[in-house]
Amino acid sequence: MKRLLTFTFCLLATFYFAKTVHIVANYVKPEKEQAFYEGNVRVQIEEDKLKVLCQSMKVTKYQNEWRLVDANRSEVFFEDGVATSTTLKYDIKLKTGTMIGDVKAQVIDKESTDTILINCDSMDIDLDKDVFKGSAQETVKIFKGKIEATAKKFFYDRKNGKIELEGNVILLDHDKNIKMWADRVQISTLDDKMVATNARVELIVEE
Repeated sequence: MKRLLTFTFCLLATFYFAKTVHIVANYVKPEKEQAFYEGNVRVQIEEDKLKVLCQSMKVTKYQNEWRLVDANRSEVFFEDGVATSTTLKYDIKLKTGTMIGDVKAQVIDKESTDTILINCDSMDIDLDKDVFKGSAQETVKIFKGKIEATAKKFFYDRKNGKIELEGNVILLDHDKNIKMWADRVQISTLDDKMVATNARVELIVEE
């Protein structure tokens, strides 16, 4: 009986389509169109270099494929990055998803090798295009090297090394010794060059 219980609580579920998804959970309830997982859920997709840890999760069939993931209290590990959120909705086939609720992300930039730190309420991820975009009811917080910024929205194209901040942008660059208020700011992650719209700049002169 103990062996049977151990096998049940450590069930390894594998779905086969264009890629293989490995799932381990304490409790599993598979159905025809949906599968439910609870307790120490661990998901791994080796082909996508993706790993997800969460408390509970539902996987739903879409167009006759196991594709749609709905996870709670998730931690997502992807290539050179990690992000946490209260909820995660993810399309396994398209490698796209939305993270909602106290989103915190750390992403190693490919152009500068700086770690981009992101705090926001909601973040859309596209792991195929290497694009992240999000917003916050109050402020999004972005940190990169010597740059600190807040805004209402952000768009980060890691593949092309571009960050766009929009809406009540406040930016502090400790390297350039400037503080900036603007409607929109574009940053090149390679060299931290910036272009701002409707901006006001305060120069910090050290004595």
